Amino acid sequence: MHAIVVRYSTVIALLVAQGCVAARVGPGPSAGGTDWPQTLAHAEAAASERRYADADRLLAQFAAQHPGTPGATESAYWRGVLSLEPANQDGTPEMAIAFFDVYGKSPGALPHRLEADVLRHIAQKLQSSSQVIASAASSSGTATTASLPAADVKAKDAEIQRLKDELAKANDELERIKRRLTAPTKP
Repeated sequence: MHAIVVRYSTVIALLVAQGCVAARVGPGPSAGGTDWPQTLAHAEAAASERRYADADRLLAQFAAQHPGTPGATESAYWRGVLSLEPANQDGTPEMAIAFFDVYGKSPGALPHRLEADVLRHIAQKLQSSSQVIASAASSSGTATTASLPAADVKAKDAEIQRLKDELAKANDELERIKRRLTAPTKP
């Protein structure tokens, strides 16, 4: 599961990087007035300084002050992108899905429609992966080790130690075999 999350995070980072480049050459002043490029630039600067709450606030304020404009629509897209940033403690895949839904249902031309759809699907996968991981952790007891009786904790510790010992023996045997295979043969 961890590999899935890492893979999706990498894809998100690549799409976000592509999206950031597209935004600089994409919508200009027509995206909601002359304030939109400045707002987006300030939001990007805040996000690059890891001030995600400030970036989100700037985008939300723009959308509230300029409803129905292309810039307000674009703010939903960028809020979704920022919600997927793993370093953003306030962002979640659920929030990103909601923002991408708002963006996708907006009228007019959507310069980031493809990216929003892909990122929305990634957010859904992240959400379901997180749910699977949480479910597995709660069913295996890893999340509640402190509430287990001492005897159960000791038994689990003993099992872990036994498995570590078996692993060490297997590694020793592999090393012995490697040495034997790499040793020069006598003619």
